Amino acid sequence: MQNNNCVKMGLPNGKVVDILSPVFDEIAKWIQDDPYKPESGGYIIGYQHKGTGNISLEEVSHPYLLDTKNRVRFAIKDPRHQLFLRKAKRHNSYYMGVWHTHPQKTPVPSAIDWNDWNETLKADRTGCQYVFFIIAGVDEWRLWVGDFKTMMIQEIHECQKDPCGIYYKGGLSDCEKDT
Repeated sequence: MQNNNCVKMGLPNGKVVDILSPVFDEIAKWIQDDPYKPESGGYIIGYQHKGTGNISLEEVSHPYLLDTKNRVRFAIKDPRHQLFLRKAKRHNSYYMGVWHTHPQKTPVPSAIDWNDWNETLKADRTGCQYVFFIIAGVDEWRLWVGDFKTMMIQEIHECQKDPCGIYYKGGLSDCEKDT
C-alpha cells in the first residue's frame, strides 16, 4: 500500500468518494506481510458532503485485544470499536463500513466476505446511500460498495488522473494541455 493524501474513486451514482490518508496510514500498520501476522480489521467512518453529495472516508478503527484474529479470519468483538463510532458521531462522522486485511498480494473476497457483506447490506445503515468494504492485501487494496437502494455490491475504482497525477473529470487539465 502506498501513502497518498487522498484517493478519489467513482461511485455508481456518478459521485466521488475521497479516501483520506489517515485511512491508509492506519490500515498499512496491519498489512499481513509476514506469515505470523493475523488478519486485522475495523470500522470505517466518514461523512457525505451536503452540497456535492460526494463522500469522504476519513478514519478507521483498528484491531483491539478482544477481537477475534487469526491468519485468515477477523471478527470485531471488542467494545472499543463502538466507543470509536460514538466518538466519531459527536464530531459529525458516521459509520460507513468495514475494512480487513488478507494475506494475498492482491486481495480477493472470500465466500465468508460476500456472505458478511450481504448481511451487512441488509442489516446496517451508514451516513449515506452506500456501505463500504475495503480489503487490504500485501501489495494492493480494493474497495467494494453496497448500494442500499439496489441491494447490489460492486467493486469501484480510482478516478482518472492526468499525466501530472491530478484527478480530472472529463476534458484536459492544464498540465496535460502543456505537454
